[in-house]
Amino acid sequence: MKLSSLIFALAGSGGAAAFLQPSKSPQLQSNLLRHEEKSNVAFLTGEVAPKSFSLHMVAIRSPFWPAFDSNDKEVSSDEFIVDRDFSVATTLMAVGIWLTCFGPSNYHEVDMIGGIFHIWFGAFIGKQTMKTRAVFTKDSFELRTVTNKHLGLQADKGLKPKERKNYVLGTDNTWKYDSFVNWDFFPSVDLPILVYFKETQTPKEVQIKGSLGARQMDRRDNGQMHFFPAYANAKQLREQFEVHRCQKIGPVHGEEFKKN
Repeated sequence: MKLSSLIFALAGSGGAAAFLQPSKSPQLQSNLLRHEEKSNVAFLTGEVAPKSFSLHMVAIRSPFWPAFDSNDKEVSSDEFIVDRDFSVATTLMAVGIWLTCFGPSNYHEVDMIGGIFHIWFGAFIGKQTMKTRAVFTKDSFELRTVTNKHLGLQADKGLKPKERKNYVLGTDNTWKYDSFVNWDFFPSVDLPILVYFKETQTPKEVQIKGSLGARQMDRRDNGQMHFFPAYANAKQLREQFEVHRCQKIGPVHGEEFKKN
């Protein structure tokens, strides 16, 4: 090992001769090379400390690299922050552009209205994707807001509780795992558009069942339903729901007919 290191050092010192400035005194040039060889040998044999031995490296990084960074947020090890997913937002905007530019119907105005709506709704979901994070703590599932001054694709600088309470119920966006009754993905976990869960933490006096026309959406008196766009990674959401043993009724949508 020492022999190979010595050969490497001598080769390096010999290669350095190519970069020496031309000198009128060949004797001076020879003395400089001899001194450098002795220094390298002394360093490899441990006779002197490597005072003048240094290696300088410069990291080159693209200014756009933060867009691909992982979620390197300063949080405790007891929390898991689900990765964001722009699939719903980009799909809605792509459909909107298609409707606007290549309307399939004979009514261009209708296609334009539909296209503009899809683009607007896709932009809204995209903003929520950049702004909101699904977080799993020791005992609860939460929705939080990033603390970045400007929203974008860069990594999160931190998280804080959502400034506004739940839009529908006026309650906090934190739910204990032991209050879960059910959770799922629509239309399926492999093609998620909506994330669904039901919990009993919300007091009955403020629960809202919702309706579709004259038909009540939830006729069971066993908790409050919640839906939010799949702006968080569905596979990670499912994994964390299962890890924290959130109650589940039946198989996950999309896996009803899969064999175990």
